[in-house]
Amino acid sequence: MSTNAFAPQVRELEFFRSVDRRLLHRRALSEVFLTDTSAVDGSRFLAGAQLPSSHACFTDHPGRTVIDPVLLLECARQAETYGAHAHLGVDSGTKFVLQSWEMRLPGLFAAHAGAPGELTMEVTTDRPADATAPARSVTYDVRFLLDGTELGEVRMAVGYLSPATYSALRTRRRGTPPVSSDDVPVVAATVAAHEVGRALGVNALLLDPVVDGGGVTAGVRTPNDNPSMFDHAQDHLPGMVLTEAARQAALLAGARLLDRPVDGTALVGFDLGFSRFAELDAPVTVSAVPEPGGDGVRAVRVVFRQGGEEIASGTVDTAPVPASHRSAR
Repeated sequence: MSTNAFAPQVRELEFFRSVDRRLLHRRALSEVFLTDTSAVDGSRFLAGAQLPSSHACFTDHPGRTVIDPVLLLECARQAETYGAHAHLGVDSGTKFVLQSWEMRLPGLFAAHAGAPGELTMEVTTDRPADATAPARSVTYDVRFLLDGTELGEVRMAVGYLSPATYSALRTRRRGTPPVSSDDVPVVAATVAAHEVGRALGVNALLLDPVVDGGGVTAGVRTPNDNPSMFDHAQDHLPGMVLTEAARQAALLAGARLLDRPVDGTALVGFDLGFSRFAELDAPVTVSAVPEPGGDGVRAVRVVFRQGGEEIASGTVDTAPVPASHRSAR
């Protein structure tokens, strides 16, 4: 099937090389998965990415061949970031502020992880096709096609601020300038990696989890020792890190409260909103409470708090991993 099945009139996307990492806000080439983009019109473009066959973070899920949904999310984030610069007129120094995102992957189990995969994304924005001024806030709808198989879609809302506006906003809300992750001591997770579906401890995020009523509550560490989650210095916990922490909390809650094995359960969707920055110089907690449901897809309510205030919340959907995806190929 054509890699441009979403828009046959557009040239074929290329999967031969990575795009300029600077337009993805990435330092390491190993963290660049986007390979190409092509404009369809003023509000829509296609993007291509190669899914890695092996990666220290995104393929660190032992005992399964399910494609990591958070890897797909990262590919969508890279398409949004690059596309904002290349197609929507956003300046290279602009600060990106994630407001919300949601994912649904009804076709996740129709594909397998393993070999490098060619991912095509159709990206539709709410930006008027005839707009001429640089974008300031955009909602993106991203559909995934992997080697001819439709997996699902992501919607994300992102705001764009100048460096000066961002700096003033961060300082005004905190009362002091934000700290850098380079200055935050490394703290290891206190859960075993296998308790949150990982083999490597560096990919675990939770601290001192406790069963709290009908859910699990845990601290969230700053993973500044993880070159994928913190490819470069940050002044807050990014949305990608909070989303991974939400997944790990949901898996842990499912295991401890519902007897759903972590290695037999997969993330298949989520809906998360971010109301405040997750600061690096105060503890962040996440609570995960499974909602009533059956043996199939199960929703887990997650809430992040800092300083007694809710900073992000939403739901995470998990489902049993089918037998076809439970053994390494």
